[in-house]
Amino acid sequence: MKRKLFKNVTIFDGHTFFEGSVSIFGKNVEQIWKSGSPADESGSEVICGNYILMPGMVNLHTHIPMTLFKGVSEDLPLEKWLHERIFPLEAKFITPEMVYLCSLWGMAEMLRSGITTFSDMYFYEEKVAQAAKVAKIKAILGEGVINFPTPAGKMPEENIEYTEFLAQKYKNDELISVAVAPHSPYLTEEKYLLRLKEISDKFEIPFHIHMAESKTEVQTYIEKHGKTEFERFEELGLLSKRFIGAHCVNVTKEEIEIMAKRDVTVAHCPSSNMKLGSGIAKVAQMLEKGVNICVATDGSASNNNLNLVQEAELAAKSQKASMGDPTVFKSLEALKSITSNAGKPLGSTAGTIKEGEKADLVLIKTDSCEMFPTYDPSASILYSSSHSDIEAVYVNGKKVVDKGKILTFDIESLRKEMAILAEKVRKSI
Repeated sequence: MKRKLFKNVTIFDGHTFFEGSVSIFGKNVEQIWKSGSPADESGSEVICGNYILMPGMVNLHTHIPMTLFKGVSEDLPLEKWLHERIFPLEAKFITPEMVYLCSLWGMAEMLRSGITTFSDMYFYEEKVAQAAKVAKIKAILGEGVINFPTPAGKMPEENIEYTEFLAQKYKNDELISVAVAPHSPYLTEEKYLLRLKEISDKFEIPFHIHMAESKTEVQTYIEKHGKTEFERFEELGLLSKRFIGAHCVNVTKEEIEIMAKRDVTVAHCPSSNMKLGSGIAKVAQMLEKGVNICVATDGSASNNNLNLVQEAELAAKSQKASMGDPTVFKSLEALKSITSNAGKPLGSTAGTIKEGEKADLVLIKTDSCEMFPTYDPSASILYSSSHSDIEAVYVNGKKVVDKGKILTFDIESLRKEMAILAEKVRKSI
């Protein structure tokens, strides 16, 4: 087994930038030099040049099999988008095979853009796990729990039992882990939320849920419960450092105080929120109060891509525009939101480069027309780069992408199978 040495490159370790070197051996980061490089390079594969080495990115909220539904439901508000288009399509087309194939397709897109870990919320999640094993990407699985039977044919109680089964099955897996995944406060009854919290606590796994996404949702919830979503969740004891609230667009100042007090994480999805007319989350205010902010893509049906750098760029720019303040959500904060911040609710070092930890890395070349000249590397990654600048992606020390090419499975064969599925959807709409 050969040691890899990234020599005299610009390094972003998930927290800061510095010039130095990193060696990896086997699956792990072996050593980091904050300046210079080791005196003895013998036996090492040396990678040097005009590069930035950064952690593999973490996409904290997505519905990966929804790559099949990219672009099928446009220019609609959330409620119509979900109930009139997406739910009927899912009822018609979701099968174990569909979930497997469409997950692989989405994983290829994520890996090519530097994502090495993602947190999913969907159905037939063991098929997502199978696809992740093939693609060699890290997945946090969340079998969706909703008040009515899912497209997988399970009632809420069955999905809760299934979630516990998955948590037990994958508790020591090097690629797959599990989260509890109630859909939302308005589509998952409180008795189910409380049962899932028990599982989250028992296995110390994330509690992953949509929160305060649309104004209609929030108003309906207040009319029913007399409180906002986070106020009620605080009463129920559902909030913790493992809580991942996707969206959190329409929250009050009081809710932001609660979120900060309970160390919850927000998975901010600006493309989805803006496209569906849900609004722009109060990220600058949340950051000011100390809320852990991550940026995520959501699913392909509402984004419509899985490029996390592009999403972080939109997140930063939309905050500057909405606040009328160019100093908010700086480029370094935005990069942390797709790396080290996202590892916190997972209880892991995902999104960082750290000695002794797994080597999930992205190597970015900086001599392209888009990237050169590079004065501020965080700004260059966020505002200038594209996935074509990614030279290589590593998961657990193994190269899985080389110059844009997926190394772990045959993308062309998969494309043909995806085309068959897509034609069936096209005919149905």
